[in-house]
Parts: sequence; C-alpha cells; structure tokens
Amino acid sequence: MCCGDSLYIIYKAPKLNNFGTTGLEYIYIDPKGKKTYKDHNKLIDNPNGVLANTLKPLFTTSMVRIMILHFRTLYNHRPIVVCLSVDVSGLVMMDKTTTGVWLLHSTPRFPFTRNNNFYPSSGAKNAQTFICVTFKYNEFKKIGQHLLNIAAYPFEGIIPTDFHTELQEAANKSWNNRTPGERIQDLSSAGGASFRSIAKKLYKEGDLYVAIAKTYSTDVKVQTWPCSQDGSYCENPQVINIKSVKTDLGNGEVKWTAGNDHSKWCVSTDNSKNMNLDLICIADVNRAVSQYERPGGALCFKHKEAMTVNGM
Repeated sequence: MCCGDSLYIIYKAPKLNNFGTTGLEYIYIDPKGKKTYKDHNKLIDNPNGVLANTLKPLFTTSMVRIMILHFRTLYNHRPIVVCLSVDVSGLVMMDKTTTGVWLLHSTPRFPFTRNNNFYPSSGAKNAQTFICVTFKYNEFKKIGQHLLNIAAYPFEGIIPTDFHTELQEAANKSWNNRTPGERIQDLSSAGGASFRSIAKKLYKEGDLYVAIAKTYSTDVKVQTWPCSQDGSYCENPQVINIKSVKTDLGNGEVKWTAGNDHSKWCVSTDNSKNMNLDLICIADVNRAVSQYERPGGALCFKHKEAMTVNGM
C-alpha cells in the first residue's frame, strides 16, 4: 500500500550544533539493508520523501473504502506530567481488499497538518524513530486488539462499519468494555517477515522492558526519554539504560545523549548465551516509575541489517 518492501525503519538524528545537524537528517533502513539520505532534498520533512509518500492516503480527500485511524498513547484518565507524557503516536491505514500499514513513531504532533507541511518544526529538536510495516488486512484484527490493550487514544478516524470489530472498538475508545485479549501476538508482514506485538498484562504490571526481556529470556539495552528515568535493572535478564547513541549519517560520525533522544526502543545484547540476537523492539513508554502503572506495548522483530547501525 505505502511501505514498498513491507518494512522500513527511520532513525532521525537530533539537532546538534556541535555536529552541524539540522534535526531533519536520518538513517533509512529496509529489508535489503541500510540506506542513508544525506542530501537536502531527502530530509525527513520533504513533501516527496518516504514519510510523505506513506501518508498520501491521509492527505487525500477522496478516500473510499480505506480505513484510517490516527492514534497516540496519551491517557486522558490520568494527569499527564509534561516531562513524563507518553506521547508516542501511530497510524493505521488499510484497504480491506488488499493491504494496510501500521506506522509507529515517537514524534509528538506528527503528522502536523493535512498538507505538505506535515512535519512539525518541534520535531527537529530530538532524535525520533519511525517504523512502518505493511500487513495484509486480516492481521489488522490482531493489531486492533493491540491498540485496545495499550489504550491507544484515537483523535482521528475514518472507519467503515464492516471492518474488524477490534478496530471499531479501538476507534470508539472501548478499552474497558470488553474482555482483555491476547497480550502477546505473532504477526506476519505482507512480505512474510515475522513480528510480535507485546502489551503489558495489566496497567500496573510495571516495567515494559523487563517484561520484554523476560519474554525473550535475553538481556536488553534500552533507549528512552531520561526524564525521571528508573535505573538499570540488574537482575537476570538485565535491562540496561543506554546513555548515548553513536552512528554515521553518511558524512561522518555523530553522537548524542539520551537527553537528546525522544525515541523508545530496546535491543538484545550480543553474547554467546543469547538465542535472540538481532532483536529490536520499538515501544511506546519510557523507563520511568510514573509510567509503570500505565498501559504500554511494543512491536518486536529481528533485523540483522538494522542492528549494524551503531547505537541500535
């Protein structure tokens, strides 16, 4: 539908005066390997770039038989402290007769408007991640259940009445009106790649990243927003906070601290006992005690090429 080879990952760099980055450069990764966009007409806010192309159905006014559900993981039943807000967002779009996309990202207020100025100026300051996966229509039944499990808050939707019940309920904010479904679900992309969605069993289950580490029986390294961050979890399996990220944007090495990074992800560590090498989970909550009582989830998968990017 929009994602071409069924998957892409974007890791956008923050604005760094000492390295000369504008906050719009990024690394682009697909199943075939790493591609680096470094020329100015390939910046993340480009109206002809990969994100804009993915969002074309959102910008089109003549949408027929396409479901669009734009959501964010903000929970209006609890007070939100600014530095601890859970503002990872996402978008699901699908055509019942073909395929659809699930775009999960960490940029607040994105997409900004329904026109070519879709990327907010505030999105340049910090590093952000985006993952877009193409799925066949039937897989969106499970994705709808995941959105219910994490209490994803929809703020825009075009929902045909004959689409999956779970999607209808997610669009109607029916989180508490149904029996909880499976919290760990295996998914297959349109291209046959394997994914797993993980949601915390209960709002008060605690640290999502500890749950991920225990699910896969592996130590993980975690990048999340450091405001009021909990310390590393040193019992087995371990959950280790990342202090900085170092990578190459194609024109030289850049490095930034967790304080410049708004993304939320974890990776398995590389050791001889680890049976889950190349594991990546893109998540929606920080490692902050205040967020341990909130719902949250992640999309996990293995991707060797992505793991070759330094810092991920």
